[in-house]
Amino acid sequence: MSMSAAERKAAQRARQAAAGEQKLELVLDSQELAMLAHNCAARRPGREPYDAAEYIALLIRQDDARVRSRFRVISKRKCGKCGDRLPVRDCPCKGEAACWANRGWHETKLTL
Repeated sequence: MSMSAAERKAAQRARQAAAGEQKLELVLDSQELAMLAHNCAARRPGREPYDAAEYIALLIRQDDARVRSRFRVISKRKCGKCGDRLPVRDCPCKGEAACWANRGWHETKLTL
């Protein structure tokens, strides 16, 4: 006897969970959706456009590489107040002008 649609979907979800995959819901405005559709196609001229999920996953991997590279660069420096290697996540001197934890996060934030 073949599985019902609900049983197949449950089996698919079980396989995905076992593989460590997780479904993520995004809320995008019409402009962001248009940019996503355009860029999925523009990044593969003359071929089938990227699937939106594949495109977003690739962007996450690209950003991870940039973050790791950025952290390698700043980790060669130290906080001006406590002397801890950057990036300083928390510091008792936070709030003081010389402390990296006060304004240093600007070096790691996302910007356009």
